[in-house]
Amino acid sequence: MTDTCPNCLERGIAPIASRHRGQHLAHGYRCPCCRHQWAVGRLATVYPTQTHTQIRKAA
Repeated sequence: MTDTCPNCLERGIAPIASRHRGQHLAHGYRCPCCRHQWAVGRLATVYPTQTHTQIRKAA
C-alpha cells in the first residue's frame, strides 16, 4: 500500500513501518524527496487483501 506525501505531493511512497492491532492498521511513511514523516491509520476490514504476514513484510 502506498501513499502520497502531504508536504511535497510525491506519489507512490511505500510505508517504512506497519503495525496491525485488532481491526486497525497503522502505516508510517517517510518521503524520499523532502524527508517529511507521517502516519496513517486504517481499518483492516476495509483492506481485506492486507494479511498480517504482508503487513509484517512491509516493515
